[in-house]
Amino acid sequence: MNSILLRLTKLHIRFFAGGRFVRTQIMKAPDGKEQEVAIFSSIKPASLGECTPFKRIIIHESVLNNERLCNYVLIHEMAHKKQWWSFFKIPLCFLVLLGLIYDHWGTMYVLTLVTLFAFSWILELNADFVVMRHIGLDAFLEIRRELRKIYKPALSYIVVSWLTHPPMGVTVRIWRWLHKQGRF
Repeated sequence: MNSILLRLTKLHIRFFAGGRFVRTQIMKAPDGKEQEVAIFSSIKPASLGECTPFKRIIIHESVLNNERLCNYVLIHEMAHKKQWWSFFKIPLCFLVLLGLIYDHWGTMYVLTLVTLFAFSWILELNADFVVMRHIGLDAFLEIRRELRKIYKPALSYIVVSWLTHPPMGVTVRIWRWLHKQGRF
């Protein structure tokens, strides 16, 4: 990681992930692909992994102790890194800000906000589907159940997560529908 990206990554970790930078390291996904990631620490992390707006992956150090969880987070974030269309979030965020300034919670602002959240749901569905293709639906569900037991995010992150990530039941139903796996 070059020095400019490393500085931007450290700033992202500090201000958006609520943690401190520990180190960079090369991680290997189950399919053998290597990825340089930034490891961070935090007492109460906002998330266990993220793909930053400048396409750098950050992972909380606690994830490294659990190989299955580590693979899940790494594959999920690598999928986000490949989502070239994620850059459309930038103009959508700009429209949300303009709507807030000029429309004051009017129809256009709400419509833009809903569009931004729906777009985020699509990005998250895509990343989860990549994980499911790599490890299978049953292993995915098992990891998600395990994750609920060990990771207790702050209430503010839970609210943001509801807006930006589809519920697991919705993700599984769409996956099964797309792959014709049983009933809803």
